Amino acid sequence: MNFQALVSVSLIFSLLGLFELVKSTNPSCASPPKSEYVLDHEFEINARASLRRYELVITNTTAGPDGFWRTVLAINNQIPGPLIEANEGDSLEITVINHLDSPVTIHWHGLYQNGTNWEDGVTGVTQCPIPGSGGMYIYKFTLTGHAHHQNLMADGISGPLIIHSPRDPLKRGIDFDEDIVLMLTDWYHNTSSQIVEHMLSEPGYFHTPAAPSPNSALVNGVGEWDCRWATTTQRCEKTSPPEFRVLAGHRVRFRLVNAGAHAMFYWSADEHTLNVTEADSTAVYGPSDIHRIKFHNGQRYSVIVKIDSKEAGSSFYLRGTMDSDCWAWVAGDLQRTALAIVRVVESRLDSPRKGTRPTTKDWSDQLDGVCQDLDPNLLSPILPVNVPRTVAGSRTLANAFGFEVISTGAFIPRGGNSSNISPASPAQARIRRQIEVGKSEKRPALGTSTVPPPFTRIGGPPPTPAGARGLFYVDNPVTWKTFPYQPILHDLTPGGTGFIDSTRVANVVYPSADWYDLILVNLDPALSHPYHLHAMDMHLVAFGKGLPPNVENLRNLTYRIENPLRRDTVVIEPASFAIVRILTDIPGIWIM
Repeated sequence: MNFQALVSVSLIFSLLGLFELVKSTNPSCASPPKSEYVLDHEFEINARASLRRYELVITNTTAGPDGFWRTVLAINNQIPGPLIEANEGDSLEITVINHLDSPVTIHWHGLYQNGTNWEDGVTGVTQCPIPGSGGMYIYKFTLTGHAHHQNLMADGISGPLIIHSPRDPLKRGIDFDEDIVLMLTDWYHNTSSQIVEHMLSEPGYFHTPAAPSPNSALVNGVGEWDCRWATTTQRCEKTSPPEFRVLAGHRVRFRLVNAGAHAMFYWSADEHTLNVTEADSTAVYGPSDIHRIKFHNGQRYSVIVKIDSKEAGSSFYLRGTMDSDCWAWVAGDLQRTALAIVRVVESRLDSPRKGTRPTTKDWSDQLDGVCQDLDPNLLSPILPVNVPRTVAGSRTLANAFGFEVISTGAFIPRGGNSSNISPASPAQARIRRQIEVGKSEKRPALGTSTVPPPFTRIGGPPPTPAGARGLFYVDNPVTWKTFPYQPILHDLTPGGTGFIDSTRVANVVYPSADWYDLILVNLDPALSHPYHLHAMDMHLVAFGKGLPPNVENLRNLTYRIENPLRRDTVVIEPASFAIVRILTDIPGIWIM
């Protein structure tokens, strides 16, 4: 079977697909227990390979993760879902039971399904969805998730999956002492079905086809939205940040996961610097003693924070702050920062004072600015892999935003022709062009708001032309048409068509197991986008501004072939491109 890479028409909309919510089947759900995402010191990573079984029950319920109560989707009655922990070489059997009225699949983000392409968990690509109303599917694979049917991540379906390996150069007891998982997400008070229905309509969502502003940020399922913005008919209750106890003198590994639908995050620890040690499952020599790290949807980092032995009895905040410069517009009720509290104790028997808030201050560094990755040149894999100087070939995939004429299906590219696209102006310049939509003289008294809060338009696409709707597309004008019960994988199996319909989805074909270049082009002149490739590492060898250069100019770029950073999710700035070198040795259909 040839290796094939598929590209969703929208690298944002693929997280915002249409989903019809149903009446609540459970009264309420909760965030995970505070101890669940603290990895157990006793977990044996050198144990003989074994079969590990998990059960994930997906239900529709109600909850107020940030205080504002709304319909949500939960796994095992919690948001985010339960921790799945295993070792390299283990086999997993994960039973998914779907009690929604709509279908669902689960994608195991960051796992390479070598020989089990059908278990990748992407509706309409590798499998048919799991039916609702009690439908069940058992994922089975060996280790050598987020929801992927529609926009379920934005409604709560996600959870951490940690795979240990004796080959991991980062060792507990040598490089770190404590191990804590932090899931950061953007959170919306409207459901994904409401948002997408309007985004795909002629009027748009709040009069724009652009991806929406969230209302708040969550860490491990908890945020703190200001209930004074709630109306008299809306339920809103005060929440408290999650708390973690750590020992004085210990080094804490924080595993940071951006499980959001749209927002790039800055993460920091008050009055403590960060040492970056891992990027998307690749252990790295990274920058040390930095104040903040930023990361986009689907990206993961590990940072180590050193706790001084003299800090016993103290506490400090962990902060995950969304970068609103990455959005086309900003909600007036936005709570940008999700907080967690670290309480430092002398021994595990100590009981720190509960309810007292830290008095620590945030770093004074500027939080906003260009929405870009941590410089990949600052990250060097600890286990080195060099890539070949020459490749068997290259393929290009370019995405842009445009408008579809509803009556005819014709596309109108944003700006008319993609050749008119130029690099975006700096974020600070965009901020100076902000236009406030709606007015509010002052914040209302608690729970008495009667009008929606104003929002601020920063940039993004122009207003939707009459008779059209906004869509992303790849390789003008292909926009992905998903047929849930006709997975593309079936086209290339016995009895299938033997090829992929290029009018249905943009795709590239790699005919052999070899090294190739994939040139990813972001033609959007205003906004950065994250690109996630399933099944293989992307070796980041070169970057550029503007439209992709011709073959001669490609040769003149500076390529990093000696131990380049390898990861599965890369952020490409507006009107820019990245060249990733990939080894196509895992046959299958893999979505980007």
